[in-house]
Amino acid sequence: MTPARCTQPPSGKAAMAAAQYRAALPVIQTRRLVLRAPTLDDLPVWTSICQDSFGDTAQEAWTEFSYYTSGWLLHGHGLFTVTLREDDQVIGFVILGLEWDDQEPELGYMFSTEHRMQGYATEACTAVRDFGFDLLGSGQFVSYVSASNARSNALAARLGAARDKAVEHSFGPDQHVWRYGEVQA
Repeated sequence: MTPARCTQPPSGKAAMAAAQYRAALPVIQTRRLVLRAPTLDDLPVWTSICQDSFGDTAQEAWTEFSYYTSGWLLHGHGLFTVTLREDDQVIGFVILGLEWDDQEPELGYMFSTEHRMQGYATEACTAVRDFGFDLLGSGQFVSYVSASNARSNALAARLGAARDKAVEHSFGPDQHVWRYGEVQA
């Protein structure tokens, strides 16, 4: 089956323009990781994670990848591709962005199965949290986490977030809202 045209990297002047635009976006380096702007070459890893974790089709994964990436142009924050410093292998993604129903920017993440439980999410999310503090300010972004997702709730707590129970009431008992920085009354 031929891949959809929209998933194919550009060539020629378009490829040079895309690289130039991506170069204007932040790159964050940590001890083990590099967080950078996404490219179409990252799409297969994104699609695999979406299919494994959420049952998404390739088209649904493409749509999500596109709108998370567009956040950079629309809001000044968006999707980071997380790679290993040692070999540039794509291992996951961290977002500081907005979904349709989000009331405020969200810090979220997803990693390939083989790269979970190794501290990569903590390392990458810490870097994006700090980026968010610099860009948006303390208390200006959250993580929306299912109450049943013990690992993600624990990560938000490790990152120093506090549950914003006032905001949680608008979502219901199955949703935790973790605020990074001061909880506003």
